[in-house]
Amino acid sequence: MSLPPEWRIRRDGAFAWLDPTPSFEWYREFYNSKYRDDPTHAQLLRNPRLRQRKRAYFRKRIERIVGALGRDPAGILDVGSGDGAFLAAVKQAGFPVTGVEICARAAEAATAETGAPVLVGDIVHDNIKIPAPVDVVVMHHVFEHLLQPNDYLRAIRAMLQPGGLFVFEIPQQFINPIDLAYRALGRRRPFDAYSLHHPYFYSVDSITRLLDVAGYRIISLRTWLPGQVFHVNSRVVAAALQSTLWAADVLAKRGHVIEVMARPE
Repeated sequence: MSLPPEWRIRRDGAFAWLDPTPSFEWYREFYNSKYRDDPTHAQLLRNPRLRQRKRAYFRKRIERIVGALGRDPAGILDVGSGDGAFLAAVKQAGFPVTGVEICARAAEAATAETGAPVLVGDIVHDNIKIPAPVDVVVMHHVFEHLLQPNDYLRAIRAMLQPGGLFVFEIPQQFINPIDLAYRALGRRRPFDAYSLHHPYFYSVDSITRLLDVAGYRIISLRTWLPGQVFHVNSRVVAAALQSTLWAADVLAKRGHVIEVMARPE
């Protein structure tokens, strides 16, 4: 799935966005049809090894959440719960959890697999009754999909109990060393269903400014690179490139992934 010719990626320093930006209803239809049916996405969802790794990854995140919250969460809301991997990890940890998912098929499948309730819809555009209390709102690669991020930050603030946390993970696209290296080599990374529909492309600087303006205090911000970012034949070359990019992440927080834990003030 490539970027349609009528769309462009605009940049202003570390911030980038999709121009023109589609409507919310366009996105709703996209998530309920093309996004779920994209062959790459469907193949990943069916990969048992990847699903196992995701659940182990989420178990570690839950440990960090409990540490940052300072208590066992009385309720966790997973917004954009997708295939239910995070729901399953939370249930295994023994905490109450509810999902929210805009794709009805995904919500039904996640509930069937995990037993966790998943509400169908959007927390800003739909009248969804969120069960209280909510100590933690989680978005795993969801925030970069949202058309009106400030509206969602206000909605999350209204849901959270005092001292609650908003925890989310987003990609750091175009400014991360992976994309910079591709550009330096004169190559262009392909767009697929995972990047085509992002209306905004965040960096550490831009997401920090956005949260500050919205009245959130960052408790933790981490960046890192995936385990393998270059698919080259030579293991020596791949290892050298990986080491270089790792150093860039450590020195300048330019990792491909950003994880943020923030608290409304």
